[in-house]
Amino acid sequence: MPERLGEGVGVARLIGLIGCTLLALSLAGAMMSMAWAGNSPAARQEPLPDPLTLTEALSYADAPHPELDLVRAAVDSARAGVLDAASSSGVRSYLELTPQWVNPSSDPSRGLIDDSNVRLLLTKRLYDFGQTRALTYSAKAMVSAQRQLYFNARQQRRLEIIKRFFDVLLADAHSAFDTEATAYNYVSFDKARDRRKLGQISDVDLLAFEDRYQQALVKRTESQAAQRFTRTQLAVALNHPDDLPDNLVRPDLPQLDHPVPNYKTILQEALKANPVVLALRDQVRSAKEKIVAAQRQDRPILEAELEAAGLRRESNGRNDMRATLNLHIPIYQNGLVEAAVAQARAQLRRAEAGLASVRQRLRTTLLGLVEQVNNLKAARKAARVRTAYRDLYADRSRSLYNLEIKTDLGDAMARLTEAQWQAAKVDYELVLTWAKIDALTGKLIATSSKETAK
Repeated sequence: MPERLGEGVGVARLIGLIGCTLLALSLAGAMMSMAWAGNSPAARQEPLPDPLTLTEALSYADAPHPELDLVRAAVDSARAGVLDAASSSGVRSYLELTPQWVNPSSDPSRGLIDDSNVRLLLTKRLYDFGQTRALTYSAKAMVSAQRQLYFNARQQRRLEIIKRFFDVLLADAHSAFDTEATAYNYVSFDKARDRRKLGQISDVDLLAFEDRYQQALVKRTESQAAQRFTRTQLAVALNHPDDLPDNLVRPDLPQLDHPVPNYKTILQEALKANPVVLALRDQVRSAKEKIVAAQRQDRPILEAELEAAGLRRESNGRNDMRATLNLHIPIYQNGLVEAAVAQARAQLRRAEAGLASVRQRLRTTLLGLVEQVNNLKAARKAARVRTAYRDLYADRSRSLYNLEIKTDLGDAMARLTEAQWQAAKVDYELVLTWAKIDALTGKLIATSSKETAK
């Protein structure tokens, strides 16, 4: 008996050694994950370039960001669904270790007997009438859908970065206008005080000059706050919330000279290549395959099973090797199949309704963008004329100021700066509109423009 106990203890030690090894591997994996997290790009962010160009800003569109991470997680989840669907038809293996000691009632005088055993079991689904295949196709279609939604998320990140980049440039231009206006109104107010001392104007007139100056000062303070706020928004969009960009480079964008797009042409492009449309088509395909899989849940399943066993105790009825074919024939499912089919059909109706809704919204959205391009082109012509007029007017005011004939140079410079700000606003809105059209038609938003320093 001591010998048998010793052999049994040896089996127990073997099981303990296996458990310790698995624990050590788990701890090592956890330490490697922590080390990788510490060395990840998110943990070692490089500062933003200074000055920052629009092309450099767009290079951060695919960098780690919470919005992209959420969509990436959905893609990973869909991939896991493919593995889960395919796993049901793969080989499954089980190792069963059972250390045990028994005291047989047939011969209690023998004491404890080592009755430990080891079993290796292999199972493989051979045929299930296409249920696994339908589930796999459904899961793969969902992966394709999530990839399209990930591409759409990348496009939205680019649109956000472009908008925030232009917001900073416009805030700077508007601040320049408010600064010019404040300076002009201050000079006017200062001269009015001198004239009041000479009795040339009344107190009411002086207060009018001071009121205009104070109002201009409030607007300049607001515009300076807008400069800080828009830079914060851009830094957050670039996932550098603590690194506010200081200097930006003004882009020279070729999109400004593009002709007005043809509505029917871009609509057809969008219906064929829009990532949300493609994603919903894949979801429709996935739901149809789920219906097929649900309908085949009541079909038979044929499985093969192999078993190899090792037992310490000798027995006439023991089986060291076994090969089996198992045919599972469902008889009564208690409404399980009907429920699965109904759920899959509801999912199909949701996907089809979503697809129809997106197609309708595409029509109205694209038409609005085409009209916006047309309107902005007209506004751009008007802004260019206004800027040219203000530029010439400022030159004339400067000449008259030098000749001491007229003294509205400060106001002329402020109005020129205002015209430049309004022209830039129209230009940037036009470029952003073109970017939205590219996003809806499935074209990756990028810049191929020259950029000049501010």
